Amino acid sequence: MCGTKNGTQTPEDDPKNFTLISIDGEEYSLTALKGNVILVDFWATWCPPCRSSIPVFMSLYDKYKDQGFIVLGISNESKATLLQYRDDNNVNYPILIDNQDVMQAYGVRSIPNMYIFNKEGKIAKHQVGFSPEMEVGFDAFIDSLLNE
Repeated sequence: MCGTKNGTQTPEDDPKNFTLISIDGEEYSLTALKGNVILVDFWATWCPPCRSSIPVFMSLYDKYKDQGFIVLGISNESKATLLQYRDDNNVNYPILIDNQDVMQAYGVRSIPNMYIFNKEGKIAKHQVGFSPEMEVGFDAFIDSLLNE
């Protein structure tokens, strides 16, 4: 795991809504996406486990996006850094720029730090850290949420 800021959100809490702008200038709001299964990944380009998780999330997004699955990557790095990383790695899902409040609100102390929200907008899973063996578990969990 890679270090980052302190915060207050826990998986038992109701999710805190956020509205952030993507590196492409589009606005994304958690509540506006309700009705979908959403994976929010707090990450950074300099974090090796984060970089390992991105191809998995890209694959899951490709597999399930037509069934109502959304991946949102959230980082507090510069837009230029994130654009370069996205373009170099062909990241296929939205990358949002944190406004310095969302990571704190969600209690992000280390990255990667993932939250999966069910269709009702509730936190269904919180995962800190990543290893490639987790792909099968993520796949099965997302599939089950989409079929609820």
